[in-house]
Amino acid sequence: MVRPGRRYPEVMRGVEEYDQDYIDACRSRVESQVAAFTEVAHAARDHGDADVSSLESALESLEYEYFNNMLLVLDAYFVDRLQVEGPGGNALNEVRVLARSLAENGGTVAEDPQVPLDPARSVLGLKVGDPVTLTLHQYRRISDAFLHEIQKRYSRGREG
Repeated sequence: MVRPGRRYPEVMRGVEEYDQDYIDACRSRVESQVAAFTEVAHAARDHGDADVSSLESALESLEYEYFNNMLLVLDAYFVDRLQVEGPGGNALNEVRVLARSLAENGGTVAEDPQVPLDPARSVLGLKVGDPVTLTLHQYRRISDAFLHEIQKRYSRGREG
């Protein structure tokens, strides 16, 4: 059975390692995306004529949508990684489960029998049934942890 959104229904290629330049470029894009959101949010808040209550509500909604989508982008940068990620609870598994939950479960953390997620050991502590509504702070935490694990497990020249 082919799951919705899978790009390679018959043959899944797997990446065992990534060039350091690619990992660095992805990290740079993540930092740039965070900076862009921060700049827009600060500019909106500094606009003295705005109704602050409606502005804060709009920024909060934008923040969730933006960083949920950025999590999907983060996962997509390394979507072809082989699943040598270890037991549930590390950032690689967590991003995989959260991205799948966003794409296939309406933004609610879904149970994944192949990648059991242990909230007590995970970066964000989300559990099955929780809504995925990432804030800037949460996205920074999960993206930093994820990229650290990518570096450790998949970069060329990593130590054994």
